[in-house]
Amino acid sequence: MLSSAFVPGVIPRLFVIGGSIITYLYTVHLKPKTWIKNISCASLVAMSPVTSGLAAWQVLCDGTFLKSQGVSLASSLPFYLIFKSSLSYLVISLFFGIFSREILMDVTDCEGDSEAEIETVPVKYGKKFASSVALVCSFVSALQACTASLIPLIYTRQKLSIKWSMSLLSNSMSRNALLAILGSGMMVQRAFSVWNTEGEDSKLAERAIRQSSLFTVLILASFV
Repeated sequence: MLSSAFVPGVIPRLFVIGGSIITYLYTVHLKPKTWIKNISCASLVAMSPVTSGLAAWQVLCDGTFLKSQGVSLASSLPFYLIFKSSLSYLVISLFFGIFSREILMDVTDCEGDSEAEIETVPVKYGKKFASSVALVCSFVSALQACTASLIPLIYTRQKLSIKWSMSLLSNSMSRNALLAILGSGMMVQRAFSVWNTEGEDSKLAERAIRQSSLFTVLILASFV
């Protein structure tokens, strides 16, 4: 909370403070509530790029380097640009990807949560339903990540050629598309394998959770 005072910009600072409050209230007040715990965790992660982006914008607006170069920026961020950029795809992809991971974690903790009378999604609706939700969320996350990288690639590469095929890895847009497809494909495949067992194979779900960090890194890298 003290460090939030050094975050540049009012809106990013409010985001950090709000995230800190949600984190503080999570265990006692949010975790016992069905769906709310998953939404809060996914939202905290998904909003981090927006928070850092708004903070960076504030630094650029207040900075002297750009002014010395004769570059002037608007004092306030035109928010419609967020929805026109790949940032919107990143936020949605992160939200549903983390949401899927949170559901899978609840699947592995189903017995313990049931004994503690914590009504998570698998406790209240069953592991089969929970694994279906995780699969759908992972698919939405994959769709957003792939769309964000494939659309600019298709626009700029209307005609396939041997030269384009040879420079596939060296081209940044092509590299991002490959990273998105790889990370998304692995994420969906793992979620599908858990769904295929109706969430009853806890070891398989735990493996999917551990590997989700790799999937997330690949998807994040596809936006760089």
